[in-house]
Amino acid sequence: MKQYAIGIDVGGTKINAGIVDRDGKVLRRFVTRAHSEKDPESVIETILAAYASLRRDSGVPEEELAGTCIGFAGTVNGHTGTVLVSSNMPAWDHFPLRDHLQRRIGSPVFFDNDTNLCALGEHRFGAGRGSSNMCYVTLSTGFGLGIILNNQLHLGSTGTAGEIGHAVVVVGGGQCTCGKKGCLMAYTSAVGISRMAYEAIDAGKETLLRRWLPADGSRFRGEDVAEAARLGDEVAASILRTAGSYFGIGLSWIVQIINPELIVVGGGLTRIGPILMDAASAALRENVQPQVTDSARLVAWQLGDDLGVIGAAARVFAES
Repeated sequence: MKQYAIGIDVGGTKINAGIVDRDGKVLRRFVTRAHSEKDPESVIETILAAYASLRRDSGVPEEELAGTCIGFAGTVNGHTGTVLVSSNMPAWDHFPLRDHLQRRIGSPVFFDNDTNLCALGEHRFGAGRGSSNMCYVTLSTGFGLGIILNNQLHLGSTGTAGEIGHAVVVVGGGQCTCGKKGCLMAYTSAVGISRMAYEAIDAGKETLLRRWLPADGSRFRGEDVAEAARLGDEVAASILRTAGSYFGIGLSWIVQIINPELIVVGGGLTRIGPILMDAASAALRENVQPQVTDSARLVAWQLGDDLGVIGAAARVFAES
């Protein structure tokens, strides 16, 4: 049995890659932001650079490598290895990424939505160990959901199960990067927080964010909005409370529809703290049926920034 796998987590702003053993330990890491907001070919070349760096520097012999798995931030068909679209990266349209990388890499390549793989990682190695029906929710550049049912990752008929971020929560509401209006992601994600920050500035509201406006027109970072709120900026604080409230609404949908025993909550924006998470907890309780309010335990992720890498490796080990 081969003992190692390469996991590559392709997010909207960062690629995090690593070589992982069967105990879920990351032995070597590679992190880059070189692909951010670039075209698909640039993203592919960055993925291949990450793979090559790990193979070169890890010392793991080829005969001990079970394969590579790519987790991708977008709507994907994991069954066919195809990126259908990405709200966080431009110009992806039904691209067969798994097969393309398979030809370039040569050894076995697996592929799925990044949040699905995060769910698998927390279930096998993190906060979800011992649970049979579990969900992993990420609040980061986007808003994602991965579902474990009866100890198996649930993908749905077209591999797109869990795309809760693009369910409409406000009819005719804020513009989402997917092209629709009023999606959950347009309100609770780094993309949504940035959208609301620009909207406040365009409306003429007095806010520190006006001084911190990105010169190149790129998105505000959630951390910058959180810093403005910490300095007493009520506009920034209101944006974060709004994002937290919609996060809680998303959690209420998960409780009502999926009925998991456990919801693991992760992603970089959860580190913003109480101003966002307290609003989420309040909205969850307000919007869920009282009889099922306490049916699911909410816990924080355990694997942190390595989660996408470990989850991708877990997929390789499950297949080999």
